[in-house]
Parts: sequence; C-alpha cells; structure tokens
Amino acid sequence: MSQVISLKGSVLSLSVLKIFSDDFAEVKAVLTTKVAQAPDFFRALPIVIEPEISPLAPTFLAQLVELLHQNGMMPIGVRTEEAGLIEQAEYAGMAVFKPVKAGGEKSAAESKTQPQSSQQADQGAMLVETSVRSGQQVYAKGRDLIVKSSINPGAEVVADGHIHVYGKAKGKLFAGSSGNRQARIFVQHLDAEMVCIAGLYQMAEDIKPEYKQGWVEICLQQDRLVFNLL
Repeated sequence: MSQVISLKGSVLSLSVLKIFSDDFAEVKAVLTTKVAQAPDFFRALPIVIEPEISPLAPTFLAQLVELLHQNGMMPIGVRTEEAGLIEQAEYAGMAVFKPVKAGGEKSAAESKTQPQSSQQADQGAMLVETSVRSGQQVYAKGRDLIVKSSINPGAEVVADGHIHVYGKAKGKLFAGSSGNRQARIFVQHLDAEMVCIAGLYQMAEDIKPEYKQGWVEICLQQDRLVFNLL
C-alpha cells in the first residue's frame, strides 16, 4: 500500500499578535489600519494571540478571532498561562502555547530544537551572487544567507540564520525563520518592504529614515526589533 500520510515534527515561524489593551474597539481600529497598509502580507497569515493584560472580557477572544478572519488572517492558537483564556481557546478549538520567558529564555520544546539548529548552521552560508528578482523567493534552510547584489521590490529572502545583503534591500527579509531569535540582518542599503526576525516584523513605513542610509544591523531584543547603524 502506498503511503497515505506522513506526520513529522517541524519548527515553523509564526506571527505573534500581542494585545496590550482590553478595549476591543481600540484593538480593532489599530489592527484594521495595520492590515490596510499591506493586505497581501497579512492574507492567510497564521497568527498566535498573546494577551499582555488580564483579565479580558469573556467575549474578547471570540471577537478577536472573528476580526482576524475578517481581515484575512488565520488565528491558530493562544500563548498564555491564564486558565480562563486557555479554556476559551480550547472551546474554540485553538492550540495553546506556553509563553516565552523574558530575556529570550526558551521553553523546553524550543530548547529541544537547538541542537538540530546548531547542526544545520554547520552547513555554511548560502551565497547568492545575482539580484533577487521581484516574485522570486530564496530560502537558506538551516543556515545563513549572503546576497552580494540587491533584492528587488516584491522579492523575498528567507534564512533560518542570519541574512547579509551587500546591495540594496527593497523586498522582504526573513531571518531566523525557524524560530531562531538570535538571528540578525545586516544590510548595506536598507529600503525593505518588511524585515522580520523569528516571526516579529516591521513594515517599511515603521522603519526610521536614519536606518536607510549605510550599513545597518537589525536584531531582536525582548520581542522588539532593534536597528543599529554600523
């Protein structure tokens, strides 16, 4: 009998939506505005919801899930330790994830993946010597990515490790795509549509102009992207 299914462990990069307000109208307004800035990016995007306040109204999670669906996103789970919210998530058929501790300490599940990531990093960096064209995606699985030329608008470069770009970066850059929060992005001329490390991203309009001139380094510090001029 030929194989019907295959079930394997995997580490995927998921976007986390943190909630800092218990005012649903306020959350709705901000989220709707954010999605309108780049609707193609958010379309069918898997989302994990992580409330930073407690308690939330009993209907807050259901309303938020519906709002995400209306905006084209795919809410798949909740990251929390609050019993009430876990009960709501399970009732809604959503996954429940344990929070990541402050300071970048990894959960037990994440720690188990580290040896594999270290082995993958030994492959050496992937080198791309030509421009990455619009509509093209380059993925450096389990290693760093070096782009000697430019990344055009509409192109995507993805790496499980660091990303180095020696030309202009105008497309989308995803470093640490397997969840590596230590991954960094180095760009000689940053004009990207989006930069993302381990699922945490920043859109072009949110990148300050001073970081679009000369070499810049981007890293992740406590769930926030930090830009440094080099």
